[in-house]
Amino acid sequence: MATTTKSYLSHPDAAAGISRASSGGAAWSFSAYTEVIPASHITSDCWIAGLTWAWHTPIAAADTTYEWLIELWSGADAALIIQIPCSVRADTLVGYVPSNMIIFPEPKLLPANTRVSVRVAYSLATTINTLTGIKLLYQL
Repeated sequence: MATTTKSYLSHPDAAAGISRASSGGAAWSFSAYTEVIPASHITSDCWIAGLTWAWHTPIAAADTTYEWLIELWSGADAALIIQIPCSVRADTLVGYVPSNMIIFPEPKLLPANTRVSVRVAYSLATTINTLTGIKLLYQL
């Protein structure tokens, strides 16, 4: 029996994901680009459906709302394809690693053999809080 149900995949597959910290020179300064998907890894058109990441603690300050802007860029010319604004409220200095997942309201078509990179801006001028375990969720 054939099925029409499509599966979600993640990249990096079966890995811990990548880490990306804000550059920290000033609030809302962007990090360098970090490759998430190499140009030749996904060899057919796919749909980017979501993103997962974790932010590490201890945090810079308790009872503070932290905001990030995560951007996904495609191709050798680094064209912006998706911006993901997000925020978390940190209420304790106890160390733990909260994970986050966003499913996009509408998937974004990614042509075959397209390189995807990520960069991050952060609301504070610090690199203490690093986004880790960054993975893209996609569907073929």
